[in-house]
Amino acid sequence: MKNQYVLGVDIGGSHIACQVVDLAEFHTLEETYTEVKVAESESAQHILDAWNQALKACIEKAGNRAIEGIGVAIPSPFDFTAGIAMADHKFASLKGMNIRNELSKITGVDPLLIRFTNDAAAFGMGAWRVNGSGDSHLIGVTLGTGFGACFIVDGCYATYGPGVPIGGELWNYPFRGQIAEDFVSTRWFEQRFAEVTGIKITGVKPMVDYFHQGQYTVAIKAIFDQFARSFAEIMLPFLVKFRADMLVIGGGMVLSEEFFIPQIKQYLSEQGVNVTICTQPDTTASIIIGAAALSA
Repeated sequence: MKNQYVLGVDIGGSHIACQVVDLAEFHTLEETYTEVKVAESESAQHILDAWNQALKACIEKAGNRAIEGIGVAIPSPFDFTAGIAMADHKFASLKGMNIRNELSKITGVDPLLIRFTNDAAAFGMGAWRVNGSGDSHLIGVTLGTGFGACFIVDGCYATYGPGVPIGGELWNYPFRGQIAEDFVSTRWFEQRFAEVTGIKITGVKPMVDYFHQGQYTVAIKAIFDQFARSFAEIMLPFLVKFRADMLVIGGGMVLSEEFFIPQIKQYLSEQGVNVTICTQPDTTASIIIGAAALSA
């Protein structure tokens, strides 16, 4: 198979990351990785300027390799078919804008060769490729400020079917009178740690730091145990009905995986669920590869 170079793009709430991917072997060109920090709350012009900077720098690093398409991972809500921004809370300044046309202007790539998906779906498709493409049914989740999920069947993103929630998303799945994201995001950790200790933190890392310093160790262990149980209970029915071969977990929370992965595995094993669980620390790399796969 001849080389086919495309841009894989990860647009998140605080950055844009992009890299050239060779679709012949789904191999990233390491030297082309480019990242520019930009907050989603900025003005439309500021955001577009950052995207322009990143994409042009990435293409320049590709040298004389012709870019034959662009795959973009971007948070929902978004009109992935038309390429129109729709969110009120993330990238609000871009709402109504045709992002496909804007990216075409920046890169010179034909608009018809620019495709979009949500970040969780790109993560799942990328994880499927990274892990050898041997799993028929893979569930990918990202744990961090939000709770992203995707259901992959033979490398394709599924939004319906046995064991697949409405739209293929789990963040708003009803759980304990609330929604799943309320129990498995960094927000829950911040609230729970403040309830137990009276100390306000941002993110999960401060808890891990306290633990390694020998402070609040019992409380922190209990908090992680509660999180692991909630996560496992949320995932259990979907793992069973979807007949998942693998559960891949990514997102910033994976950096503290030793505090909760063993408990998740134990709970699922006790429920008779036999599924391979792995973590993907480099979530961005998986998203970029998954986004690029849109052009395959």
